[in-house]
Order: sequence, then C-alpha cells, then structure tokens
Amino acid sequence: MPETTTTEPTKIEFIQYHQPALKDGDYEITIQQEIKGGEITTDNSFQITRKFSVGAERFDLKPTDIHAVFPPDGSLGEHSNVLPHIILNRSTLPWERQSISNNNNNNPWLALLLFEETEAPETQIITLETLKDINSYPAKFPNFTLESGQHEDDKLIVIDVNKKLLEKILPTKEDLTYLAHVRQGTDEQGKLIGDELAVIICNRLPQKNGRSIVHLVSLEGRYNNNGFDFQGAGDNDKIRLVSLKSWSFSCIDENQSFQGLLTNLNREPSTLRLPQVNNTEAEKYLSMGYVPLPHFLRQGGKTFSWYHSPLITGNNPNNNITLPIRTADELIIYNPDNGIFDVSYSAAWELGRLLALQSKNLSVSLYNWKRTHRQNIQNIETHLPVYNQPNTELPESIYNWFEDLSLLKGVPFNYLVPDELMLPVESIRFFYLDSLWIECLLDGAFSIGRVTTSDHKHDQENKTNLAVNNYPTVTGFLLRSDVVSGWPGLLVDGYNEVVNNDQPVDEDKKIELLRMERLSANVLICLFKGEIKTVDIHQKPETLHFGLDWDDENKTFYKKLKNLDGQQIDKKVDNIPWKDSEKRVIDINSLTDRIKEQVDNSSSFTSAQLALEMIEGVEKVRFIGS
Repeated sequence: MPETTTTEPTKIEFIQYHQPALKDGDYEITIQQEIKGGEITTDNSFQITRKFSVGAERFDLKPTDIHAVFPPDGSLGEHSNVLPHIILNRSTLPWERQSISNNNNNNPWLALLLFEETEAPETQIITLETLKDINSYPAKFPNFTLESGQHEDDKLIVIDVNKKLLEKILPTKEDLTYLAHVRQGTDEQGKLIGDELAVIICNRLPQKNGRSIVHLVSLEGRYNNNGFDFQGAGDNDKIRLVSLKSWSFSCIDENQSFQGLLTNLNREPSTLRLPQVNNTEAEKYLSMGYVPLPHFLRQGGKTFSWYHSPLITGNNPNNNITLPIRTADELIIYNPDNGIFDVSYSAAWELGRLLALQSKNLSVSLYNWKRTHRQNIQNIETHLPVYNQPNTELPESIYNWFEDLSLLKGVPFNYLVPDELMLPVESIRFFYLDSLWIECLLDGAFSIGRVTTSDHKHDQENKTNLAVNNYPTVTGFLLRSDVVSGWPGLLVDGYNEVVNNDQPVDEDKKIELLRMERLSANVLICLFKGEIKTVDIHQKPETLHFGLDWDDENKTFYKKLKNLDGQQIDKKVDNIPWKDSEKRVIDINSLTDRIKEQVDNSSSFTSAQLALEMIEGVEKVRFIGS
C-alpha cells in the first residue's frame, strides 16, 4: 500500500528582497572628456549626453514572468489551510515600483487578493486611455501619467472591488513588507543553484468547500503614510485595481488533494490486466496481460486472437524467436491446444514498419544508408578499388529515432493499453517492458528496403543493425489520475530495493529514469532502467507552500515554529491574529510579532524569516512493492 511522508526539500535560502539596480523611469547620462596638454583648441573639452529609459512591467505581465502558482489553477484539493502564492521568474519584479508614493522603501507594489466565488469581481479589459479618464467611470483610481513605451491604446485588465470588502482583505502597509521575498536554491555546501525567484504570498485563507479566485494586483502609488488611499470612497463605492494575473481553485474534497489522489489510487490489480474470469484457460492468458481481439483471416474468416502489449505483468523469458524476419506473419504464434493465435509480436513488427514508413525523411534516409552500406561491403568483398568512398556512418537522426522507439515513443496508446478496463480512472499499474516485443518493433522499423532474400541476409549480417534493444530490463508504471493534469511538474524517483518510510533513502539504490512523459492530460508513463521495488512520487520544490496548522480537536488554527536553521522546535503560535476572522484574513504584522517573541527577539525580523516559519514541506507518496 502507498505510504505518505514529507520529503526533505532541496536547500532553500530565503532573502528579504532584491532591489533592482535602477528603478523604472527616464534617465539622462552625460559624459565629459577634458584634454590637457597637446594642441590648444577653442574648446578644450568634449561632452555628450544620452537619454535612456528603464522599463518595468506596470499594467500587465508576460506569461514568461510567471514561474508557478499555488494552489494550481483549477485544482480541486483541500487547500483551506494554505496561503496562496505566486512565484515570479524575475527576482526584482516586486520591488521595481513603489506602493507608497515618493517613498524609497522595501514595500512591494504587488499583492495577492483572494475572493470567494460570491465576492469575486468581474474582470474588464479596457485601454489605458479609458483608465486615464478617471471621470468616465464611478470606481476610484488615482491620476497617473504614461511612461516611455506606454500608449493609450494598450489594453489591460481591471477589477472593481467594493470598498467595504477591499478594506477587510487588503494587506496593510505594514503587512506588505512581509508578504514578498526572494527564494534561491543552494546545495549542501551553500553554493547557489538555479535562478533567484520572487514570491508573493496572500494574507487570506481559502474558503472550505468553495471556489476561490486569486488576483495579483498592482498597488503602485496606492498607499500613503496612513495606509491605503481610498480617495474618500464610501463603503458601497468601488475601488478600481489593475489585475496582472488571476487563477482559481476549489477546496472541495480532501481526496482531490495531491496526497488524497495518490493514496486513494486503484491498485487492484497492480499490473496491466483485465479483471479476473472463471474460465481457467482464459484466466491463464489474462493473468499475463493478454486481451482477446477480433482477427480477420486472409481468406475472409473471422476469429479472435490473443494480444499483449509491451507492458507485461512479469519478466518475459521467451527467446524462441529469431530476428530479423521478412514478414509479420512469421511472428504469429499458434497454440494447437486451443486453436487460438497469439499476434502480439506480429503486431509489434508491423507497427514498427508502419511507424518508419510514416516518416518519409526517416524511411528514405534509412534506405539510402542501408544501400550505401551494402555497396561498400560488396566493393570490399570483390576487391574493387574504391574512389571517393561514400560515408557509411549511421546518421545521428536515425540512431536517435530508433533509441526513442525502443522507449515506446510514438507508439499509439491503444497498443500499450488495448482495453480501457486495464487502466481505470484514478489508477496506477506497474509493468515490465517485454524486451522481445521491443526487438520485434525495432526489426519492423529496420525492415525498410528488406524485399529480397539477399536484403534479409544483409540485415542479418549488418553489424550496425539498429533492431537491438539496448535495455534488457526495463520496468515502469502508468498513472491515470487528476494528479497528472493538476500537478504537471511531478517528480518521480525509483529504487531497486524496498525502502520503508522509516528508512533513510540510499541514493545508490536509485534507478535511472529513462522516460517520463504525459501521454494525455491525465496519463503519465515512467520507464526505469532496471527493476523498481519502490517508487516515490512528489512535487517540485516550487510547490513548497505557506500555511497554518489545524487543530482538529479544538477546531482552531495554530502554527508550529522552526529555528533559524529551519528545524522544527517545540514552540507554536496558538492564537492566530485575525484582521477579519469571518473572512479568514490574517493580521500578518501581528503574526510576525508573535512568532518573533517565540523564536527571535531581535528587531530585524524580515519577510525571509516569516517565509521560513510559514513554509510547508513538499508532499510525497511512496509505493512499496510486495
């Protein structure tokens, strides 16, 4: 059965902020050169002035600016104790503008606002010209001037939020300081790994059993020394905000979370096979992964034959087939005891041939290479002088294509899973890769140009025959689950020994992952070089998230604390301070004061330290072989 743990994440360094070298705006630089000595001129100095602008995102973000969001867009898991966050690829982005006018501080100009479905404002696409004309709409928005590179016909997205609601969910000026930080990965020696990433955290918990919508909004110049400037708006007035990014998710079912989906996967049976039947003869084949399929004979007759995919239930010792062959019919196996054909290897060979012919460039290149190779051999055998000997080296494109084919790339899904009952919704199935099936597939592809007996003989003698399986033992699994679509950045590790949760992981036992690919929106295939006995499925470090702990007995939130090295300590914040408890909006500034009292009495508690305290580990689900 699968077991659940929390992985030890890659070491992460949290940084309070990353100020850009230059703020956005127009600049002028003057260079002056003075000449002393030499020839005297009327003007002994030279001066040149250049103007340039530093641009920064203001009214929209490019898709490449966004690294990840959490909870994932469209997810249905249990996230009611999670503070949503967004990760930005440019670490300086949250500090490239100012939220407080004419005040050079470290407050970010970006914030996340979470709305319940019934509160969510409608998004509007307007132009900068419309936004500038503040008297043409009833919502409150401050005057502003366009900067270099901005035009009145540029489009942007805005939301109009009721002032009474916004006042409850908006971070205070003090809160903003703690809701943005920079994340940087490091190795065990403290060496930086990867890029610096900026993180913006929300100050509100999602609604349980409901849908939430999150907006990344611009707060440029919207604060003064007293807080957010509502411009004299009444409770029922609207405040206009620029939305740079939005996504939604639902807190519906604990079983729809990452952990819930994986721990509740269908694992019976654990291999790719049809359900059991009472017929002993049929069950013998079904237990090996066979399915009965219609078979139309050459004379027009109809019957059914057994077929199994390359994903079989156990290691296949069958080596009674000699390759290469001339036609697929040579691989049809007849069982005289029951009068039924086995067309598995015949289908594999014919499929390989069709896949090769499907690519004109490949089939022509393969044929030309084989012909050139054969002519070269004939010249050597007849001792003929060879001038301008053609290059018989195998083209890299052909080698790579066969290498990919040996890992089933390009093989249609119905050849892998011939019946949907073998891979139900929300299931995982483990398998061995049938090396003989793969060799038949490769030989079918390599048979291009194999027509005569001499062609067949030459392929037999060709020392560069590509129809050779380079991976004698390959195992893997197919996963069909919403985890695949909801968490596209899954990480998978396989080990060749049983590793229980109370055992440390021996990295030497990790098996090479040959292929990991989504075959459809919710189907994932993983192939390992060797026999897997333990599989870990976990999330990328980006899905480290922020949140509170839940006391199920007292029905209250609390927060376990860590020391400055990130190690859990026997301290916690019992009473979470709320800015609005009904709306589940946390008073971030007061929370930092309570954490500071417990773990650090210095006066320099920063957003980086808050991130360290609020971070939750990456979830991992482990499947252990029996």
